Amino acid sequence: MSYPKIIIYNNEIELAEQPDEVDDFVYAMDELQKSRIIILDSKYSYTTLSGEPKTAISAIELADLVKDYLLKEGQCCLSKIKQLTPEQAFALLIID
Repeated sequence: MSYPKIIIYNNEIELAEQPDEVDDFVYAMDELQKSRIIILDSKYSYTTLSGEPKTAISAIELADLVKDYLLKEGQCCLSKIKQLTPEQAFALLIID
């Protein structure tokens, strides 16, 4: 499995740069919660937690998730971001 990864869950994102960070994120989750996780890996593929292919989210939805994450991290001036490719998301999150 390639790292880093963007974990998408409950309309939020979390970043994982190594396997133990994914393990920490899902530690207290039950199987239903785990089944709702979408992983965007550094090869720009969307998968389930178990590695099965998953339908990509829209460029608009990805942009909204990244903007929300960056706002929580204290970034500003994000209003011009309307759509993002996975490559752009990784670049903005500085985990390329």
